[in-house]
Amino acid sequence: MKKLVFIISLLISFTSFGQLGEYYYSNGHPKSKGLNFQVKKPLGFEQNEADRPNIVQKWEKNKTNNDEYVAFMIIVKRLPAEMRGVGKSEWTQYLKDDGGIDDFSSGFSNASNKEFFVIDNYPSIIFDASEKVTRLDFTIEIYFSQIMVIVDDYSFSMQLHATSKRNLQNNKRLFYSLANSVIFPDQYN
Repeated sequence: MKKLVFIISLLISFTSFGQLGEYYYSNGHPKSKGLNFQVKKPLGFEQNEADRPNIVQKWEKNKTNNDEYVAFMIIVKRLPAEMRGVGKSEWTQYLKDDGGIDDFSSGFSNASNKEFFVIDNYPSIIFDASEKVTRLDFTIEIYFSQIMVIVDDYSFSMQLHATSKRNLQNNKRLFYSLANSVIFPDQYN
């Protein structure tokens, strides 16, 4: 009997690892700047309000262990005035065929795995990179994957942050599941 209980608890642990929970809704959140979206919450991660002005929400795991830390963040920015009013088809053309991926990832000299994506009918890109981050006298290299979606006059970004390439790769599947769960409901009105 003890063996059966142990096997069942293992199965529950494995099936809930990397799974998604209920939806998070941005409606009325001041940092979403009027962009309504919903995304499923990653199970096993602590949800927090972020301190920075454009980070709408973040989910963190292993916050006290620098070797195992992983975070997912949602970032919303209004596009600059000269980029607003461009249609989906023009954005798709630019990102997919006219160098937009390279333009948007050019801030990171080590950007790799750059691809065109579609998230809930909107054009987007994904890329991996890393950067050194210093806080006080402590410097650490952060590895991340970023998905940037152009939604009307907004840039909606999802980021996966990890303190090692191994952690980044181990959480990529969950990151893709999160991205696939994103809904921009105003397009359906």
